[in-house]
Amino acid sequence: MLDTTPLPDFGEHVALRAEPCSAPELFRALFVDPEEHVHYLKPAFEHATAALALDVAVPDAAGPSELVDALAAIGAVELPELKARPATSWAARVVRELGPLGLSDGAWLRGFVQANAIENEVGMRMLRQLMLRLGDPGSREGHAARFAALLRSLGTPPESITRWEWDESAPCVDISYEHALLGLCLGFFPSSFSLETLGFNLWMAAVGPCPLLDALAPSLRQRGADLRYLEQQERTTLADLARQAVLHALAESDTPPRRRRIARGLAAARASYLRWQDAMLGRNVPFSPRDFVLDGIRRKARFAIEHHRDIRLAKCSVAELLAQGGDAHELLLDKLAASKLVKPGDPDNSRFITHSITIDGPMFDAFTAVEKLDLREWIERLGEPTLSPRPAPVPLAGRYTPPQDPDDLERFAFARYAELSNNDLYHRFANADLHPAIILFGRTYVAQIFERLGEALDSDPRLDSMTNPPYSERAAAEMVAEQYQKNVRSRANAPEPNPTGEPEEPRITQVFDGSWLQGFADVRRSALEEYGWLFRIYASEHGDGDLSWNHCQIFRRAFSEAGPDVMLPKTDRRFYDLFEIGHASLATLAISMNTQRFLPEILGLNLAIEATGVGGMYLDQWKNARKNGERWKALAHRLHNSIDNHADGHTKWSLAAVQAYMRRVQEVAPLEVERQWRRIWRPWRCQDILMHGSEAERAALAELLDVTSLAPT
Repeated sequence: MLDTTPLPDFGEHVALRAEPCSAPELFRALFVDPEEHVHYLKPAFEHATAALALDVAVPDAAGPSELVDALAAIGAVELPELKARPATSWAARVVRELGPLGLSDGAWLRGFVQANAIENEVGMRMLRQLMLRLGDPGSREGHAARFAALLRSLGTPPESITRWEWDESAPCVDISYEHALLGLCLGFFPSSFSLETLGFNLWMAAVGPCPLLDALAPSLRQRGADLRYLEQQERTTLADLARQAVLHALAESDTPPRRRRIARGLAAARASYLRWQDAMLGRNVPFSPRDFVLDGIRRKARFAIEHHRDIRLAKCSVAELLAQGGDAHELLLDKLAASKLVKPGDPDNSRFITHSITIDGPMFDAFTAVEKLDLREWIERLGEPTLSPRPAPVPLAGRYTPPQDPDDLERFAFARYAELSNNDLYHRFANADLHPAIILFGRTYVAQIFERLGEALDSDPRLDSMTNPPYSERAAAEMVAEQYQKNVRSRANAPEPNPTGEPEEPRITQVFDGSWLQGFADVRRSALEEYGWLFRIYASEHGDGDLSWNHCQIFRRAFSEAGPDVMLPKTDRRFYDLFEIGHASLATLAISMNTQRFLPEILGLNLAIEATGVGGMYLDQWKNARKNGERWKALAHRLHNSIDNHADGHTKWSLAAVQAYMRRVQEVAPLEVERQWRRIWRPWRCQDILMHGSEAERAALAELLDVTSLAPT
C-alpha cells in the first residue's frame, strides 16, 4: 500500500449531467446495480474524497499497537440522553433509518478483496471479515440478511429501502442514505482509499455499526423484533481482525502520512455516525406520537386529497389542508383532535378509532397496523405537557456532484482502451478501480467473445452443431458426473506432462486464479444462493484468509524461475510483461466486472473451470512435478485435484450455484429456462471441447476464439 493516493482516470472531458445527484439517488445507483451505473462512480469518488477531508489529530503513540488502541479509544461515542418520552414507534423508525447502512453492511470491504488488493496479509484479514459479514450458503446467514430480517419483523420490507419513491413517501430521510454512502463509496476505490478504509473499518468493527441501536434493543425486543443482527454479531472476532489489518499495514511501512490516513478514515466513520445519531434525535425524523401521525398524513396526502373533497373539519376543507402540506397538516391534526371523532386520552372511545378506520367506516385499511398503533398512542397522550422544541434538522454535509453522461463515458472508454495491447488491457482490467470506464469496454469485449462462441457452436460443421440437453437438475448433475469420467479416462492416453523438465511458461490466469468470481463480493446479492456459493469459491481460491493457502501465491512461487518480477504486486505494470495474454484470459477477467449482465455465462464458465482436471490431468501434473522436485507446482496441482472435487468441493458448489439460479428462473420466468440454460451450457461445452474434444473441434475453437483452455491450469 502506497503513502500517496493514486487517482482514478474518469476521462478528462466526459460530459456531465446538468444537475447533481441526490444522496438517495447515489446510494441506489451504487448499491442496487453499480455495473449499470458506472457513470456514478465519479460522484462516488468525489463524495468520499470530501468526506475524508478532515483535519485530524493523530494520537501520539509510540508503536503501531499503541496507535490502534488510541484510535479505538478516541472513536468511542457517548449515547444521547433522551429528554422526552418518544413514541413507541420511534425505536422501529431508528431501525428503518439505519436500513441503508444495515443492508450494505460490509460493503466497504469489497475493494480489499478484489484481485489487485487481496494478495497480502492485510487483504487476508479483510477477506476473513467479509466472509463473516456475507455469511455462507452452507452454514450461516450474513449480516445484511440478518438486518433484513430485523426490518421485516418491524413491518418494513427490506427492498423498500432501495426503491424509488415520491419524496414525501421516502422510506428514509436523506441523511440516512448519506450515512451509508461513505462505506459504500470506499469499497469501489481500494487503490485510492486503502488506508482510509482500514480506519473506517476499525471504527465499524470496534465501535459501530450503531451504538444507538444497541441501546434500543430492549424496547425493540418488546415489539417482537428479530434481533439476530445485534445478538449474533461476531464483535470480538471482527474487532481483532480489523486491528490486525491495521497492524499489518503499518508493518509494511509506518510513516506519519500513513498513520494520518488511517486516523482520517476512523474519524470520518465516527463523524458520519454522530451526525446520523443527532438526526435521529432532531427534527429529521418523527419522535413523538404526534410526529408519527403527521408523517403519515404527509405520506398519504398525494392520494388522499380527492377522497376528502367533500369533507370539512370545523369549517375547514380537509382536501385543501391536505393539498397545502406543512403547517396546514399541523392545523388538520389539531382540528381532528378537537373534533367529536377524538376523545383525548381515550382511544377506545374515540369514534375515529372505533368507526372511521374500521370495516364500518370510510377509511378501513387505509392505515397500516403500525399507523393504527400510532393513532391510538397519539390520542392516548393528547393533553400531555408540550415537549420542548427538538433540535433543528441536521443538514446534509456530503458533496454531491453530477454523474457523467453514460453515452459520452462509453465513447471515452472505447477511445481510451480499444487500441491497447493485450498486456496493457489486462493490467487495466485488473486495476479497474483506477480505470472505471473500462468496465463498459469490458462488457462489449465479453459480449463479442460469447457471440462468436454462440455462432460457432450453432453453425460450425466441425463442432457438429452441438446443442445443449434439455435442462433439469438431474441433467446438469449427470453432465458434470460425465465430465469426471472423461477426466479419468483421459489419463490412459495422455502424454507425459512436460517430459523434458523444461520450465513451463507461466500463465496469467494461474496467478489470477478465481478472478472471474471477484464480482460476487456483493453485499446486496449475497443472500442469493448462487452468489453465496460463488463468493465462497472465490474466498477459497484466496485461501479463506490464509496467505499460505492462497492459490495465486502458490502459483507465483511455482513460477519462481520467471524471476523476481513474478512476485510484483498486481498494481505494477511490469508484472504483466511476464505473460503472453490472449482473448480467453482477458475475457475471464473482464467478465468479473459485469456479473449481473453475464451471470449465466459466469455460472457455466466457473462450473467448467472447477470440473477441469479433477481425477485426470491434475493427478499426472502433480506426480510429474513431484518427480521433478517442483514443490510449489506439485502443491498447486494436488491442491486443485482435491479442493475442486465433485462430492463436496468447488465443483459441487459450482453445480449448486447453477441449480440455484435455474430454480429462480423456473419460478419467475419459466419461458426463459432453455435460453438461460443454453447461455450456461455454451462456456461449459467450450471447455469440454478444449479438454476432451477431437483435434478438429479444438482446432475450430482455436481458430475462431484463439483459446486453448479457459481454466488456469
